[in-house]
Amino acid sequence: MPEPWLMFLVGLSGSGKSTVGRLLAERLQVPFVDADDEIERRDGRPISEIFAADGEPAFRELERQVIGTLSSLPNGVVATGGGAPILEENRRAMQRSGRVVWIDAKTETLIERVSRAGNPSRPLLAHDPSAALERLRAQRAVYYSDKAIRIDTEGKSPAEVAEAVLAHIETPQPIWVKTSVRTYPVVVGPEVLARAGTLIREQGLDAHLRIVADERVATLHGDALRASLDGLQHSWYLVHGGEEHKTVDQANHLYDVLLADCPERRDVIVAFGGGVVGDLAGFVAATLLRGVRFVQIPTTVLSQVDSSVGGKVGVDHPRGKNLIGAFHQPSLVLADVTVLRTLPPREIAAGWAEVVKIAVIQDAELFDGLEAHADELRALEPKVATRAIRRAIELKAQVVEQDELDLTGVRAILNYGHTLGHALEAATKYGALLHGEGVAIGMGAAARLAMEMGLHPSAATQRQDALLHRLGLPENVPSAEPSAVREAVGLDKKRAKGRVSWILPNGLGRVTTSTEVPDALVDSAILRVCGRSSE
Repeated sequence: MPEPWLMFLVGLSGSGKSTVGRLLAERLQVPFVDADDEIERRDGRPISEIFAADGEPAFRELERQVIGTLSSLPNGVVATGGGAPILEENRRAMQRSGRVVWIDAKTETLIERVSRAGNPSRPLLAHDPSAALERLRAQRAVYYSDKAIRIDTEGKSPAEVAEAVLAHIETPQPIWVKTSVRTYPVVVGPEVLARAGTLIREQGLDAHLRIVADERVATLHGDALRASLDGLQHSWYLVHGGEEHKTVDQANHLYDVLLADCPERRDVIVAFGGGVVGDLAGFVAATLLRGVRFVQIPTTVLSQVDSSVGGKVGVDHPRGKNLIGAFHQPSLVLADVTVLRTLPPREIAAGWAEVVKIAVIQDAELFDGLEAHADELRALEPKVATRAIRRAIELKAQVVEQDELDLTGVRAILNYGHTLGHALEAATKYGALLHGEGVAIGMGAAARLAMEMGLHPSAATQRQDALLHRLGLPENVPSAEPSAVREAVGLDKKRAKGRVSWILPNGLGRVTTSTEVPDALVDSAILRVCGRSSE
């Protein structure tokens, strides 16, 4: 075990938490604690007597106290009672102090195990174990899955289940995104693609996988994904990458080919490619059969740190970018930094623009790190790149959780650089710029607007310009016509009462929102980003 840490096993009666927990503790050379045993030791009575004499609420209070104590252990494996995760305080204590692993099996299997073992210490199963387990699964599954790794024990011995759990130890903990619709993990690191099938199974997504893949990505990495999906039913649908293909026509083509294959509501759409494929496939998933689940496997820096997380999906319209879309959260995001090595340098640079964006708006310390390691980032040095991508995703997840549907204004800060960036993309018909390049140019313009309005230090503007330049990003796009850019700015989705809402930096790590940017300053900024003199 590389470092001291704590693991909590959750699940229904019969899942084998105690048996597997002892095996894990032995392998990891850490203590094992059965939470139910600890409750009985403290109270001096069997759990069945506590239930009979004091009732379930009294037992749950004892359980809360025990979980609170056990969550302060430096290391160990804890097998919790089946109802422990119901209480949010218990779930948060376990999540803060260690990893939560949901040990699961089919209800029929659990019934068989419980019947074989008898149930003298399981008051909730005393009368009709079969009906009780069905009811408890329906009630508790949502709590078990909250920020937990799910291990399916079906057909596995306890030793094999323990091995499956141990396989996750060297893997960095997922970043969990919690929204009103679902809580889902984002797995970041090298060689994630090789474990895609296992990770998909663990999230209960082992239905018919409908893989919507960028043609180029399928050629480069399709075999690796296919190998990891061994044993899972999957079909492939190839699409063109590139922003010019993120259209209603392309979505209609996908509807046609998918519907020809008779999809079902339980099917899962897998987006395998960059941001265009993720937005397109996610939009189709949101609307096909009134919504099916989907998985994001982003293969560019840009899509890993930005578009794959947060649930914004959609297609472009000739009058503007992402004007047709929906909110549809993925069920799983797999960000493999290894696949980034096949990207052209221009696409790598475009991705780092979004990381610079998140640093400017939320984390000055991250900005310092990007400055210190700009050369390693351009070279995709694995440890540096993984750390930067992971931190960017964590920061975006924090914003998404506060404003999932972009209604309160909190999430709007993620559009720093996008007002002019999107306008430039639309004005050049999505052919001259990569999205990240547009964002980089837009950030330069927004920082200068803020500086001219007295909101942002000139030194910070210069540092941002220098970092974007070191990362290989452009400052303007001479092929853009200022009049077309101005028209596209007027269609920006962040308009409020007829005025464009600008996201402006206010020192590194902070931003403000303003609808009072003078038109003259905007006109000068547009001329500058189009490569014309604004003097």
